[in-house]
Amino acid sequence: MRLVAKLGNAAASAVIGITVVSVSSAAQAVQLFDFQYSFPSYEGNSTISASGILTTDDLDPIKNNYTITGITGTRTAQGITETIIGLLSPFTYGINDNLLNASTPLLTQNGFSYMVSGTGEDGNGNVNVFYSSFDEGYSELSSNVDYGSFSVISRPVPEPYTVSGSLLALGFGWWTKRKQAVVSQKKLLKIG
Repeated sequence: MRLVAKLGNAAASAVIGITVVSVSSAAQAVQLFDFQYSFPSYEGNSTISASGILTTDDLDPIKNNYTITGITGTRTAQGITETIIGLLSPFTYGINDNLLNASTPLLTQNGFSYMVSGTGEDGNGNVNVFYSSFDEGYSELSSNVDYGSFSVISRPVPEPYTVSGSLLALGFGWWTKRKQAVVSQKKLLKIG
């Protein structure tokens, strides 16, 4: 009878663990991308650069792009480093659409816009990064900046269901092993 109960518990644990791990993650939380760009500036023969992390939603398989939902990092212009405060809503600065393409070009002609702790490119802390198909390059909206390089590297993020399913399976495994240890200890006490 105890064997049947143990097998039932083990089977239930396995089914729950497998179900949780294999549930389709329609709400897969987040994709993270390290980004970096560098553009020559016409002012003071310098470079404007930025780097940080883009947070996006899942890949839209039809449009083959991600919607950027957040940003962190820094931007350096004319030797001054500014902290990136956050992403601007779509169509608020430079007709930005905040899309990151899964293939080249990595940005659309509207690009993405964000706010920095300093003056930004417009004097108010706003920055827009985009791709120009006419000039075939990436740049900022400011007329004082030339075209340069823009790159992203995907960061692995474990799916929430995978993490929680693994923890659940480990918990059930520990519980089953603990129960077996208690039963073995009781048997030893009866014999002794």
